[in-house]
Amino acid sequence: MSSHIPLPKEKHNKSKLFVTRSHLLSKKHEHSKLIQTHPFNHQISIISQSTTVRETLAKYIGPYYNVTLKLSDFIDPAFISNYIKRNTLIALSSNRYIDADDVFAIDGQKLILSVGKDTYETLGLVGKSAQFPVERGSRFVVEIDLLDCMDPAKKYYQRVHSRLNAVLNEPVEFLVGYFDKNTGTPVTFDIPGATIVTPQVDTRSVPNMLVPNVPECLISTNEQTDTWAEHAHELFEWIGLAASCSQAVAGTSDEQTSAYTVPEPTSKDMHVVTVRGLLSATAIHSVINELVAAHTEFYVCVWGFDDAPVSWNSSEHNFYVSGENMYAQAYVPHKNCCLSFQACGPWDAFS
Repeated sequence: MSSHIPLPKEKHNKSKLFVTRSHLLSKKHEHSKLIQTHPFNHQISIISQSTTVRETLAKYIGPYYNVTLKLSDFIDPAFISNYIKRNTLIALSSNRYIDADDVFAIDGQKLILSVGKDTYETLGLVGKSAQFPVERGSRFVVEIDLLDCMDPAKKYYQRVHSRLNAVLNEPVEFLVGYFDKNTGTPVTFDIPGATIVTPQVDTRSVPNMLVPNVPECLISTNEQTDTWAEHAHELFEWIGLAASCSQAVAGTSDEQTSAYTVPEPTSKDMHVVTVRGLLSATAIHSVINELVAAHTEFYVCVWGFDDAPVSWNSSEHNFYVSGENMYAQAYVPHKNCCLSFQACGPWDAFS
């Protein structure tokens, strides 16, 4: 069951919040699909009472790379054979802004070019007008299936190769993650000039954190009443505050000055583990599967890159007042329930 709840108008005029309630044993696996279809992740926070979350994260999340390559390097048949076909490669051009610059990315087997009008008209490869910005024809998206570039004798390869070399031939700095296609664990990316980057890990213990009781109506009912929507907003807000270890949920804020109150709280000793880097969606899924198997309640908050060209399910993404594309989840194993929240900014096509 899913529902679309607009965020408060005074804060996010056109932003969207999607709430999904899923059964952990359901064959639909809605909570898993949400994770696996969001490829460009730069931060995860897990909030729980467990003291072993950091070790679980370390099993699956590890190094990625900073490397400078030409776009034509990605369509080299040897590169495709050695990397694209064998495991999962994620790449995102760094130090570029999706609303101002030409941005490039690889999502598995697809090369995505999000470019301005001048670049597109010079490039000469077939694409489509971007949905954002609103001024149609000012930005374009070109998608190249890398598996179609395996044979240099084919006209498609020759066309793509010649146009990239003619127009987009400058070296580009990329963040690259190369991951096992089944578990998401890092695999060696043996490219000359690649620099290994280690994700940043931060662990904080918060004694007597104010944790809300997940309302029964969110777990058991499909009826989206005003009360249901209010409870959903409250839980989503709490997960965000807890992920940042805000004083408002740490039980240390001054009630007279704090505008936020945790609904129906229980004091619990909680641990917040945060990892920042280029994070594999499959690795995040592997971590969460282990935590679910431990049958303890926990909460997850994952942030996508503001300047990624896509969000969920290859939906076009851009930046307006916000490049938000993030999700939060509340896992309640003893009820076999997961509540998922997907938040995206005004210029995101996900719906």
